[in-house]
Amino acid sequence: MHDLIQLGYIGLIDHEINVLKSIFKLAPKLSKSYQLVEPDHLQHADVVLVSADNPEALNDWSLVKHQNKLATSLMLSANGMTQEGDGVLQRPIRIQKLIKALEDIVNERTYIPNPGAKTNNAIQVLVVDDSFPVRKYMEHKLPQLIDMPIQLSFAASGEEAIEKMNQNASDIVFLDVVMEGVDGYKTCKKIKAKRKVYVVMLTSKKSPFDKVRGTMSGCDAYITKPPSDKQLSEEFQKFLKRRG
Repeated sequence: MHDLIQLGYIGLIDHEINVLKSIFKLAPKLSKSYQLVEPDHLQHADVVLVSADNPEALNDWSLVKHQNKLATSLMLSANGMTQEGDGVLQRPIRIQKLIKALEDIVNERTYIPNPGAKTNNAIQVLVVDDSFPVRKYMEHKLPQLIDMPIQLSFAASGEEAIEKMNQNASDIVFLDVVMEGVDGYKTCKKIKAKRKVYVVMLTSKKSPFDKVRGTMSGCDAYITKPPSDKQLSEEFQKFLKRRG
């Protein structure tokens, strides 16, 4: 079972907080995916609802983002427009739209940075991680760093990654290590046994022993989280050179 998405809020008025707290009763399925965190625990939040009409709230969000680079935001705005954040909802909050926005976050799996590009010419990139914020981070970061057509897909487990590779082989895989069920080491071995693919292990495990295990499993690179832009760019360039 995957970790619940930690949902926080900044600058919301009392009515909006009450709506947010009651939403799990109105949409019970969301309670299986989200856990509400209080404002003083936002360093652990995955998704944060932020008042875009409140300069102080935006400033607080900037501080949270500095501490927690993997957090994403859903902005609440009176006119439904803002230059900030990863998504926006118009005030006053309509419960059904909030439910849909939260469901979309849970269901989000695939992102194509350039919809006009032919997918058969695009580099196929698979991100495997059981953490939603990591998948979301890579979804936004990779298209910024890679100056060519790519098609991103995502897997939340080793089993799902193996299934996706069997159905439609990717060219490069960013692979987490610590996952329930089939871990990253076993996943890498299974993928490498069937496909010629460049595998970058992306994990919080930093010991030399873990890196040796990664090499023995067949990975082409081993990066500890959080990855820097330079590390991600360099590994993609190494992949391109090897690909020819």
